[in-house]
Amino acid sequence: MRDKMRALDTSIKADFIQKNRTESSCPNSATSSTFDSAGRRGRKDAGTNSSHGRDKSARSRSRGRSPFSMSRGDLSPSKKHQKSDSTSSTKRPKSIELARPYSSMLPGASASVTSLQAAAHTDTSADPADFIHYLREVQKPELVEVGKLHKLRLLLRNETVSWVDSFIADNGMDEVIQLLYRIMAVEWREDHEDTLLHETLLCLKALCTTSLALQRLTLVAKNLFPALLSMLFDDEKKGPSEFTTRGIIISLLFTYLSTASTQAMSECASEILTYLRDPCPETQQVDFIANIYQPRPYRVWSKEVTNVTKEVFWIFLHHLNVIPIASRDDSIIDQEQDYVKRHFPVPRPPVPAAPYVGGVEWDATNYLAAHLDLMNGLIACQPTREQRNTLREELRASGFEKVMGGSMRTCKEKFYGAVHDCLKTWVSAAREDGWDYRFVREGPEPGSPAKSPTKSPQKKRVEEPPKIALAIDLEKKAPAKEADLDGWI
Repeated sequence: MRDKMRALDTSIKADFIQKNRTESSCPNSATSSTFDSAGRRGRKDAGTNSSHGRDKSARSRSRGRSPFSMSRGDLSPSKKHQKSDSTSSTKRPKSIELARPYSSMLPGASASVTSLQAAAHTDTSADPADFIHYLREVQKPELVEVGKLHKLRLLLRNETVSWVDSFIADNGMDEVIQLLYRIMAVEWREDHEDTLLHETLLCLKALCTTSLALQRLTLVAKNLFPALLSMLFDDEKKGPSEFTTRGIIISLLFTYLSTASTQAMSECASEILTYLRDPCPETQQVDFIANIYQPRPYRVWSKEVTNVTKEVFWIFLHHLNVIPIASRDDSIIDQEQDYVKRHFPVPRPPVPAAPYVGGVEWDATNYLAAHLDLMNGLIACQPTREQRNTLREELRASGFEKVMGGSMRTCKEKFYGAVHDCLKTWVSAAREDGWDYRFVREGPEPGSPAKSPTKSPQKKRVEEPPKIALAIDLEKKAPAKEADLDGWI
């Protein structure tokens, strides 16, 4: 064998030496091969062809390889990588690979994901100036789109505070209020105007979630709230027909009261009470009538509440209901002097979906609860006990306690819990102030007359019909028997 190796050509020996040096300098590099366009192995040039031919002849003359031996080329990283790929294809895929979406494995998936992320980071919110420009341009309520106001309401509820503040800073809130005035000026509203009024009131309610809007509401309250209440308490029933729309007006008043500072709550309550009072009569009463007249300053407000109970009269049928009294700790009451914190209405949690939620009875009772919340808040904001009891006396004379204990108490507590929560708050506050609360809590006493005895008409005495006495003997006398005629008969 050595003789044959020595007999090789010098060029072949030089190729062996050069190849050995190349492999020793780059032991982990894989031999690269070029492929032509047809996919077959090709040669770079003629020199490489001759060198490969010499290598092949040299390998053919070398010693045969045993089945247990391996060359350096077998241990190259390229072959190891190919082997690992072939074995991994038969294995079960990992959970992380299964969690990846199939679209991410396709070519160009990374580019599409990047474009989606860029689109998500872009600001797609509408410009407040667009809505303000629309409200200024379209003045007639008949031409205003309800969908435009609905979109504005969603943005005011869901956008950032800076977006809402920029809307108010550009006089957007003033445009919403002016639209309210124009809708109320319509003498005969159609369904379009009623729906537009509902959405506009919701926009105003959504605006009142920011401090800047509440400051602006304080400036326009003296003109806005009397106009809304005059529409609500109109004698010709020109107000909104839906309970939800009417409830938004009362909730705006309650928001105006609840967001006032602690020092200004008493003044705010007095201001709202002036809005709710009956309008002053134009004609002056005679002196002796004015002396015996009992003031009833909130009859219009009480009439609105009473009419609602008459519209859904069929739910007030549980006459044995008794309003529970919340337990109190006298030591805590003596220590805590803040009456407002104890008896001011608190927000109620949302009610889950149920068969009785969403009907006309549900909307009516929520509207009644809004009135009771406002009344309880106004009573709690009075600074002294004497002022609170004076307000209760005026409300009782106006008819509130009658409708509270006679009708509202008798609705089902399970279905209409908001009304019972308001009544419970009223009873607890009245008990602490020493006010008589039994009628509202328990209703009329058994056997008590339904109407006042002084006002009930007296029953006339029923007289028997006259009898005619005639002195006539109507008894039938038996006729006398005639004597026999000579005995013939």
